[in-house]
Amino acid sequence: MIKLNGLRLSVGTFNLAVDSLKIRAGEVFAIIGPNGAGKTTLLNALALLNAPSAGTLEIMGRNALAPANKLFLRRAMSVVFSQPYLTNDTVYDNVALPLKLRGQKDAAAVDEALELFKISHLKDRNAKTLSQGESHRAVLARAFVTKPRLVLLDEPFAALDERVKAAVSRDLRRVLKTSGAAVVFVTQDQGGALTLCDTLGVLVNGRILQQGEPQDIFTRPVSAEVADFVGVETILPGKVDAKQDNLCSVEAGGHTLMVVSDCEAGDSVYVCIRPEDVSVSLSPDAGGRRNNFKSKVVSVAPWGLEYKVELNCGFALRAAVTKQLVDGLGLKEGREVYASFKATALHLIKRIL
Repeated sequence: MIKLNGLRLSVGTFNLAVDSLKIRAGEVFAIIGPNGAGKTTLLNALALLNAPSAGTLEIMGRNALAPANKLFLRRAMSVVFSQPYLTNDTVYDNVALPLKLRGQKDAAAVDEALELFKISHLKDRNAKTLSQGESHRAVLARAFVTKPRLVLLDEPFAALDERVKAAVSRDLRRVLKTSGAAVVFVTQDQGGALTLCDTLGVLVNGRILQQGEPQDIFTRPVSAEVADFVGVETILPGKVDAKQDNLCSVEAGGHTLMVVSDCEAGDSVYVCIRPEDVSVSLSPDAGGRRNNFKSKVVSVAPWGLEYKVELNCGFALRAAVTKQLVDGLGLKEGREVYASFKATALHLIKRIL
């Protein structure tokens, strides 16, 4: 569906440089990255709104940079911007607008789109009176009314509260499974990306640093920048001292850590430890974890439905624990505990010195 090579695009002082990107027909591809990473700039290039200065871009097997192909490609795609823009008209007429612009009348298609996003009961309402969640549903219905082959979404859940976001995301996921359209959406919302996507790309400073299956990216980031963005809160520089079979002995943070990895003795590495992989107890772990460190609690703070515990065990370490554990262990500043984690839970990234 999309094949991109060597794309270069400058907007002011910002430079987008994407060396390679392939998106298959029917695939849902999410691009995540921090503010200012270039997510919207890349999406605008795919939407043919900004012309790159270099590189090639094929969409649906056609050269998307050739002026002769742009009208066909734009008619075959839908673009949803981060702010849901709706005209001062009924919801029905807003959803029907793409068909009207094409000189088509298809009441059945409009009714189907309204039903898909559960807003049939709102079709006679003025779109300007809709709530934020209803507005997002109307914009998504409008995007799918033409049965596009490619849908581009810019922060599709922006400004929605968690409850509404979950409901809209659930219905969008259902529509995506049946539409057959390829979808590219950009977002900072990692949870939303994981809910919807088949494939994930991480964009930082205008470059895609990693792309692949979401689970691989979150558990096996290829760089410290990716690791930091996907929630690895402990990243320690270190060096592999020895290796036996696939078990590495790594000197990092003033301790020896045992890590299952394909790195070799002598490699300079970053050790990545996710907070949800760290266990906290009042005595050394007896459950087979190879890494056990006496620690002191630095702070305890709410973190979504859990708590984030910051520990000092010679190096700064963060753990995600339940409220029951906080209460049961009496976790508070100054409390002495043991932190433990499995050798298989850690991930090593080779450092280039």
